[in-house]
Amino acid sequence: MHVYSEQQWRRLGIEMVKLSGASREHAEVVTNVLISGSLRGIDSHGVRILPYFTEKREMGEMQVTKETKATAMLDAANVWGPVSAEKAMRIAIEKAADTGLGSCSVINGDWITNLFYYSAMAIERDMIGMVFVRDNACCSPWGGTIPVTGTDPMSMAIPAGKKDPIVLDFATTIVAQGHVRTLLLEGKPLPEGWLIDRSGNPVHGNALSLQNIDEFWEKGGSLLPFGTYKGYALNLAIGVLGGALNLTGTGTRWKGQGVTVFAIDIAAFVPVTEFKDEIDRLVTEIKATPVRPGFKEVLLPGELEYRAMAKRKREGIPIDDKSWTILLQTSEKNGIDALALLSRP
Repeated sequence: MHVYSEQQWRRLGIEMVKLSGASREHAEVVTNVLISGSLRGIDSHGVRILPYFTEKREMGEMQVTKETKATAMLDAANVWGPVSAEKAMRIAIEKAADTGLGSCSVINGDWITNLFYYSAMAIERDMIGMVFVRDNACCSPWGGTIPVTGTDPMSMAIPAGKKDPIVLDFATTIVAQGHVRTLLLEGKPLPEGWLIDRSGNPVHGNALSLQNIDEFWEKGGSLLPFGTYKGYALNLAIGVLGGALNLTGTGTRWKGQGVTVFAIDIAAFVPVTEFKDEIDRLVTEIKATPVRPGFKEVLLPGELEYRAMAKRKREGIPIDDKSWTILLQTSEKNGIDALALLSRP
C-alpha cells in the first residue's frame, strides 16, 4: 500500500489529466472530484482511476442549448464528466437562487464519478442538492435475467447547522460496478446476492477475476438491484430522471451517461436557520436511538465518509499495489515522473 497526502495526489492528478487534452482548469476539477472520493474512503471512485482520465479525446466547448428561468439543458461537448456535472450544478444553484428551484440536465456527457461532490455544492449556498444518473445497462429488472437498466445512482445533500450535513450517494444496484472491480483488485471474494449470469444463476466467491470480469459483462452478466422489487422500482425511476429528461436514453438505449441535477433553495420555503435547527434536532434524535443487537451505533448517511475524510486528511490517501503499478506505468508512458511529483511535500 502506498500513501500520499491530498496535496501530493492533487499535483500528480492535474498533470495526468492534462495529458488527455483537458485544460488546467478542467484538470483541476477532475482531480478535485477524484480526491474527494479517496478522502471519503470511496477508493473505487478515487485516485486509482486517474489513468482513465489521461486518455486522449476530442473535447469541445460546453454550452447551454435550452433554458427557462428554472431549467437548463447543457451540451457537455464530450468534456470529462466531472467538468460538465460541476458546471450543471452551478447552473442549477444560480437558477434556484432566482426561482427557488433550479435544475440542469446534461447531454453528450461522460462518467461523472462521485455524485456527492455535486450535490454537496448546494450545501455551500444553503440549498439541498440532488443528482440523478442513468448509466449503461448492467442490471436485470427484478425477476429477470437480461441487463436493462444501469447502476443508476442518486445523491442528495442536506445542510445542517452544528451537525455534519446529511449526504446520500449510492447506486440503486446492490453495489456499483466499480466496487466489484475493487474487490477483485484486492483479491477478495464476491458476496452472494450481487451478481447473476446470463441464465440467472448466482455468481459469487472466486468465480470472477480481473482477467474475466470484462467478459462477464460482455456475455450479459448482471448486477442485481438493491432492496428487491422496491430497489428495482427506484432504479427504474432514477433512470428516467437521468436519461429520459435529456433523451440520452433509457433501458438498453444509451447515448452516454445521462445526468440531471437539482438545487432547492431552502429560504424559498422556510428560514434557513430554522431548517438547520430542525435537521440538527433530527440528527440528535437519531443518534440517541438505542442500538439494536449486532450493531455498534446508529449512523447517518455520509457519517462514515466524514470520519474517513478526517482520518485521511491527517494520514494521507492510500492506493492498492495493482492500481499503483498501473498509475506508474501510465505516467511513465506519457513522460511524467510520478514519483518525483509525489515526493514533493
